[in-house]
Amino acid sequence: MTKDEIIREYYDYITRPEELRYSHDRYMAEHGITEEDTEAYRNKLIANLSYTPFEKRDIVVKELIKPLLKEHGFKTGGNTWCRKITDSLKVVIHMEGYRFSFAASGAIFQLIISLFESKEKLKPQHGIGELSIDSRYFLPYYGMESPLYNVLGYRIDGYRDYLPIDIPIDEVKEYFRTDLEKYILPELLKIESREDYEKMYAKYGSEKRWNDLDIRIAWFIQRVMSTFTSYRADGKDYEDLVNYKKELKLTGKEILDNLDLADAMRCNQDFTKFDAKPLLIKLANEE
Repeated sequence: MTKDEIIREYYDYITRPEELRYSHDRYMAEHGITEEDTEAYRNKLIANLSYTPFEKRDIVVKELIKPLLKEHGFKTGGNTWCRKITDSLKVVIHMEGYRFSFAASGAIFQLIISLFESKEKLKPQHGIGELSIDSRYFLPYYGMESPLYNVLGYRIDGYRDYLPIDIPIDEVKEYFRTDLEKYILPELLKIESREDYEKMYAKYGSEKRWNDLDIRIAWFIQRVMSTFTSYRADGKDYEDLVNYKKELKLTGKEILDNLDLADAMRCNQDFTKFDAKPLLIKLANEE
């Protein structure tokens, strides 16, 4: 085997759920590889990416988001887009980047929807007006079925299983196109008054959406996955998950009816090999 093949097997080994909590110095010594070798291998993969995560983000904004929003009456000002409703009222979409994004995290950002009202020629402070909504509340399961999800916001690429991924740019654009055209813009384009926006906010604002089953079940599965691919998976963590199920008021049937969601959500986890379904079945049967 070549050194690259050995290193690839090393990463495959250490990202198995049963191995995530342990040091693998012995494995490395037995196979004659070092931290410098693994870092060089990862850097080689990074150098061969089609685009960096941040280049992809900029391409998506330039080639998809800006033209699509312009087509529907939104005017651009930096990373803020406004659609005029009346002389004093605007619907605002603001792209807010996560300040700690880097190669391993991928390009992380949010699309924040808000309302801005002013008779003066002012702009919303920091690009965000009042009654703000994270755009993912418009999406089924809070967008968690998509590989472009992170608990902090949209996430383009970054590391999965300790190695960089490279989602084709056309696929990235198509995910965003679907989110915007199918779920987000149809709701925003209905707004013709403050009352319309307030009705939309009542439907999609976090207080309402957190009570919807799709949001509750997605966050429960997310918690199960993140807990049992961490370094703290013990009896206390299992007890915490039972209590979290009760806090979210989930029934065993609701969990069992959504087991397929666990498979869909694996693509956006830092560690993708954990099959949560057996644990979800066990939790579903807990009183």
